[in-house]
Amino acid sequence: MMTIREASSINDTVQENEGFNWSKYIPNEDKRVFVAEVKERTKEEILKEKTYRERWIVDYIIEEMEKEFEEARNYRRWDKKRECYINSKGELVIHPSKVVYNDVLVLIPLFGEYYSNVEKDKSYFKSLDKIIRDVMTVSLRQRDEEKMKKSVEDLVDKLKKKVERGRDEEKVEVMKKQEEVEEEQQEKDGEKLVGGADVGEVVGDEQQENEADQK
Repeated sequence: MMTIREASSINDTVQENEGFNWSKYIPNEDKRVFVAEVKERTKEEILKEKTYRERWIVDYIIEEMEKEFEEARNYRRWDKKRECYINSKGELVIHPSKVVYNDVLVLIPLFGEYYSNVEKDKSYFKSLDKIIRDVMTVSLRQRDEEKMKKSVEDLVDKLKKKVERGRDEEKVEVMKKQEEVEEEQQEKDGEKLVGGADVGEVVGDEQQENEADQK
């Protein structure tokens, strides 16, 4: 969409969508100059421009997708890795109920726009077809992303639990070692007490013998 804004000076008179400098053609005494700029259209604005032709195309595309889906299911073309049905070309297919209609409609170009793009790029139709199929099957990718996210979360939880178990086992080992050290220390203390009692008895006996001799 083309909009017009007033430029701040003569030198600012550049048409932004083409890079055209109007200052060469505007008299210096003219202070009021305007600049054309392109405003990006919203999805709602684009949808309002769509005609019966574009809506008919979307209906046709969805019907074709349904046929491919039913055929893939009948022939059991199930991709185990991607967990979905595929057509004879190996492309993803999905049930029409999973397709968001307006997301497809917004991609369908108007009549003039389509042929203009085809003239500029001969591969336009093929590229557009791939984009439309990607948008139609986007729910499959979203599902895969959610599964991947869940798998990562589960893996992180498992690693956390493993670390916690490792810490608990380490604590148990430390406690066992402490108990062993305490037991060894108690044994040593007991030996010292026993050794001290023997010496006392020997000293007592010697003192009694000395007293007897003196008598």
